[in-house]
Amino acid sequence: MTEGPRPVEGDSPDPPTLPIPVATVPGRRRRPRRGLVGALIALVVLVVLGAIAFTVGDGVFRANAESQIERSVSQSLPSGVTGQVRATIGGGPALIQYLRGSFDHVTLTSQHLEVAGAPASATLHLRGLPVNGGKVDRATARLAVDQAAFDKVPQLRNVGASAPKFGAGTVSTTLSRTFLGIALKVAVVMKPSLTGQTVHLEPSSATITAGPASIPATAIVQQLLPNGVSVCAASYLPRGVEVTSVQLRPGEAVVGLSATDIDLNSLGTGATGSCG
Repeated sequence: MTEGPRPVEGDSPDPPTLPIPVATVPGRRRRPRRGLVGALIALVVLVVLGAIAFTVGDGVFRANAESQIERSVSQSLPSGVTGQVRATIGGGPALIQYLRGSFDHVTLTSQHLEVAGAPASATLHLRGLPVNGGKVDRATARLAVDQAAFDKVPQLRNVGASAPKFGAGTVSTTLSRTFLGIALKVAVVMKPSLTGQTVHLEPSSATITAGPASIPATAIVQQLLPNGVSVCAASYLPRGVEVTSVQLRPGEAVVGLSATDIDLNSLGTGATGSCG
């Protein structure tokens, strides 16, 4: 029998070849991850539903609060002022504002007011309106009043002026005078200015009418009205409310108003301001 080749001295036989271990991948646990995702989805849905519910609820509360403000203001209008008012609550959630004790920003508007029997419109902005009475931090307003409301202003009647007519920055009226038994009509144009809370009307031109004749009379009217006509605007407003501007345009006067820390409870007393 023939033997196979013998190993050479000094050589060692190769070690037996071992199989390469194969790492086994453990099976993934899908149920816990699916449960976590489901919980997150449920949480998101609850948050969204909660936000929707809060928004809807706040909307209902805001509408009710606005209605209450409208009723309260309409019932507390100053003497000689009538009409309906619309309220809008601005700012963040109305419920949170209410719980804080005051509304950040409330706008009151009315296009169908009557002031002294004349048409008027107003826009009023309130900052810090307390929910249970007290002081308003700040209020600003713009009031447009038809010229008919000024027909019975005592200061104009005292100088014999007829119903004033408003133009672009002017007031036109007619003074009735008798001179040497002759009835005269003096047509006067005056320009307004605001000093403090007093509106001053200064004659700028005049014309005398006697029968068919009309002659310039600016110099004469300076004698008839040497100090013009002054009207204390504060005496027509609740105490604490100030006039900030007066603008005349055809047929109406536009008045700017403001007040700071005005007490709502004092408005119902009917007390007015003064220019003294």
